[in-house]
Amino acid sequence: MPRLRSASTKYKDMNKKINLYLIVVYLVQGLFRFLMKLIFNFFMRVQIESKEDLKKLKGPLIIAANHASWTDVFLIAAALPFDTKIFPIRYACLSKIFYFPLTLPLVWLLGSFPIKRGVGLEKSLKHSIKILKDKGVVGIFPEGRRQRITDTELSRPKRGIAYLTLKTKTKILPVKIEGQVGMKFSKFFLRKYKIKIKIGQIFSLPNQEIINPESCNKPAVYIMRKIRSL
Repeated sequence: MPRLRSASTKYKDMNKKINLYLIVVYLVQGLFRFLMKLIFNFFMRVQIESKEDLKKLKGPLIIAANHASWTDVFLIAAALPFDTKIFPIRYACLSKIFYFPLTLPLVWLLGSFPIKRGVGLEKSLKHSIKILKDKGVVGIFPEGRRQRITDTELSRPKRGIAYLTLKTKTKILPVKIEGQVGMKFSKFFLRKYKIKIKIGQIFSLPNQEIINPESCNKPAVYIMRKIRSL
């Protein structure tokens, strides 16, 4: 009995720490969203189009978007109502960025989690899987890194987005951001950018068995095409 009580106490303490962390992340994201929205509204012309009733969004959910600028994470947050049940949005972050001393405090406070390449999909996406199983919301860029391409070109997405979706059977909210390719600080402060954020309809992938990592390639391309077609 003492061991059972000890294990139960540790579990409760761990849950309290997790809940406290999520509250901190929620507050920090809310503050950053407010500040970034003010900045974007002043320095850029931002237009938002949506095929979904954004106020009805809730987890578990994967938000998948194209990626071409450092502003993308903040633009998505600014486009979504903060009084919905999807915040805090937890973003996947490369481990080399997550654990870099200068960026670690900020990305941790913003709720990001590390993804390590070359260790297998299951191990690499373990944090994402847990968040979704806890009915949280994960933000992910299927291309894996910023892409300096035009809308007519289709970069090859990483298979992790498909693995995560099929493994957890979670729906996807596609988001396409236009106008931020090749963004430079100088032009940003000169108010040269007109940004359009297109939010598509939530969709699911057809049931499919994950036989091997390669079996996730086609579903990943399908997801990226849904984003590009918005």
